[in-house]
Amino acid sequence: MSDFTTLNTNNFKAKLNRLFILFLYFLLSSSMVNFVNINQIVPVASAQDEEVPFNLVNPAHEDLRFAGLWLAAHKYYEVDRRNGNELSWKYAPRVFHKHFPLPHLKRLHPRAMEACDLGVVSCASDIASLAKDSHSLFRILSDNPKLEEEEIPPPSYPFDTELELFQYRTTATYYMCFFTLQRSDFLMNYMDGKNCLDKLDRVSEKKWADINVIDYRDDSYMEPYLCAELQFCPDPCYGKKSEGSVSTPRALANDQGNPCRRLKDRRCKWDLDNNLDFNSLQRNRFNITCNCEGDRQGFQWNSRFALCVDRDECEDKQTKCFPGQVCQNLAGSYTCVCRRGLVFNDRQKKCIEKIPLPPHSRTKPFKTKPKRQKTALRKMLEYLLGLQKPTDQQQ
Repeated sequence: MSDFTTLNTNNFKAKLNRLFILFLYFLLSSSMVNFVNINQIVPVASAQDEEVPFNLVNPAHEDLRFAGLWLAAHKYYEVDRRNGNELSWKYAPRVFHKHFPLPHLKRLHPRAMEACDLGVVSCASDIASLAKDSHSLFRILSDNPKLEEEEIPPPSYPFDTELELFQYRTTATYYMCFFTLQRSDFLMNYMDGKNCLDKLDRVSEKKWADINVIDYRDDSYMEPYLCAELQFCPDPCYGKKSEGSVSTPRALANDQGNPCRRLKDRRCKWDLDNNLDFNSLQRNRFNITCNCEGDRQGFQWNSRFALCVDRDECEDKQTKCFPGQVCQNLAGSYTCVCRRGLVFNDRQKKCIEKIPLPPHSRTKPFKTKPKRQKTALRKMLEYLLGLQKPTDQQQ
């Protein structure tokens, strides 16, 4: 018995020694791997400090970045060129960050229509081809901020007049905003990690408008369609009274132009299901949504009246009523009722007659003829002929 115990003890010690050797080998291997990884990380960190050139991006997103910057300059710095002159344009308020031009364009630009009717890729490609040759982005693409005015194309370039340039860019924003609200996959995260409003302060339109646009939401990784909304669409929620700027999260929460500011949940966003009509979008008939459930359950936001209204669950067909019942809408909820003359039976789970009618009898009911009342003339004749005794009043 003692020999057997000794043998088992020796085997156990041998296994422990093997495990200890394997453990030491694993520690040494992992430390060498970590040492190699640390040496490899150093040049990567230094490469991130270098600025990536504007055109060295994903080829599929290059056109979108040029188009986005060019239309963002139109959104934040441009004015309506259909009225006024150069002097009035210089001092006119910049309002396209709040809404599209008023009134809307009666005739869209034919070149923009032809390209954008083919789809978002064709639309972005045509916009980018004009943006690369434009006066707006010339300093950025030349990478020489000290260019003389004589070396820069005229402000209307590549069009003949500034009015035609205004018509083209307005038409382009109609289409690109429409594609954004339709959530086209082509418009997702096209800035490749850069800020949505990158280089906006270097466009040529900024010298006419003394405005510094700051938006802390311009991180393109926050939401996949954030950059498309900031560059192509007006903002019906924020920045209306700060020239398009949203500097801090606190400014966002306390924005006086936010229609949801009086609710507990002040977040405001596009109502994607109700912004699919292109003509309504041109006419600034935007539909947004606020969270009304935190204040009153069963209520939803109405963009037309800019307040929370009762949701009609019966009309939305979100009710659960038994067969034979009728949905009746209530403030914040609904109820199921039976039709008139019926009552709900919990055991049978259906509407039944409230008072059962007795079985019909086959015999005809006894009918009595109504007794006719005597007229005053007949009563007098009967009295004179002695057919009736006089009453106390006649005596």
